[in-house]
Amino acid sequence: MALDISTAGLADFLAAHASLLARLHAEAGAGRWGVSCHELAQALHRSAAQRFAGQPPSGDALAAYLEKLHLPDLALACALRQGSAAAWEEFVASYRPVLYSAARAVVGSAGEARARELADSLYAELYGLDRAGGQRHRPLLDYFHGRSKLATWLRAVLAQRHVDSLRAAHHTESLDESLAPIRPAASAPTADPDRARLLPRLRQAVSGALAAVPPADRLLLSLYYLQELTLAQMARLQGVHEATISRQLDRIRRELRQTVEQALAAGRASENGQAAQPGLTAAEMQLCFAYALEDWSFDLGGTLSGAARAEREET
Repeated sequence: MALDISTAGLADFLAAHASLLARLHAEAGAGRWGVSCHELAQALHRSAAQRFAGQPPSGDALAAYLEKLHLPDLALACALRQGSAAAWEEFVASYRPVLYSAARAVVGSAGEARARELADSLYAELYGLDRAGGQRHRPLLDYFHGRSKLATWLRAVLAQRHVDSLRAAHHTESLDESLAPIRPAASAPTADPDRARLLPRLRQAVSGALAAVPPADRLLLSLYYLQELTLAQMARLQGVHEATISRQLDRIRRELRQTVEQALAAGRASENGQAAQPGLTAAEMQLCFAYALEDWSFDLGGTLSGAARAEREET
């Protein structure tokens, strides 16, 4: 049974969690944008319904989920949907540089003009408008649920739009021009096929990168991410300064990122009956990392333990 997203379901949600919703409204700073507690609660309700479809959570699990959302970003998205001029000015000032930077990374050699065109084309879509200002589709802002930062979500959307445009161009070029008059209009997808395609590739790349990490570095990762020791506690264990541990972790993360990106870009040749995997584009890698920041579960403990066990067996 899915979480009830009807009007009655919203009313029950408001009644059951009134105190929590009031606290989250304050933490989000939603009043700054003129977003009421009821309006933010609607966004929180939509987010929970999207996250827990088919699995109604208990009250505690629902509260834990809502508290971990990026509440100020969700409040800003609510204000943007309502047409707040102040929110729009804040959005342009804070996120236009983010979009331009992400677009440059996505389009690569296509150049600055193409990057700005891609980034600027997103503004109308946030409100569901075409470039002429007419209503065309459901606003993209309706799909922001606060599980990732707004900047991360925007980068993922931008990368997806670039991938879509490349696919459309390739598809159009491959069709005989005589078919153009009868080509059906594309329908909106009901799911994101790239998530199912890309996350296994990312899991494979991360697992391979972790397997190659030296034992000393694996120990630091285990202490920090699995045993959740502080930098100060790790420094005492290692007999070094806290800043040294911080620098070591930064280096390990940087090297892991580089190794993962290289593996994703290289792909894999056909071997042992497995089909070859082509390398991913920069846009597809952006999507990989954006998905990972949302609801991706990765067994870091099992992977690190498996790497250590394999190393012992080899020796």
